[in-house]
Amino acid sequence: MARLSVNVDHVATLREARRITEPDPVTAAAIVELAGADGIIVHLREDRRHIKDRDLRLLKQTVKSKLNL
Repeated sequence: MARLSVNVDHVATLREARRITEPDPVTAAAIVELAGADGIIVHLREDRRHIKDRDLRLLKQTVKSKLNL
């Protein structure tokens, strides 16, 4: 059976482009898990341009499915 993992990097990209605190990739990850996703994908860039250390820390604490970094 096919599995679905959702990349939340683009949610963080929108947040950074708008220079505000929303949309939150951690909230997005919780929503897609509730919707049935089997995993969450994030790419932590060296320059932290999109996903921030705070995001990763909270994702590690809250994601119940597979977190693919």
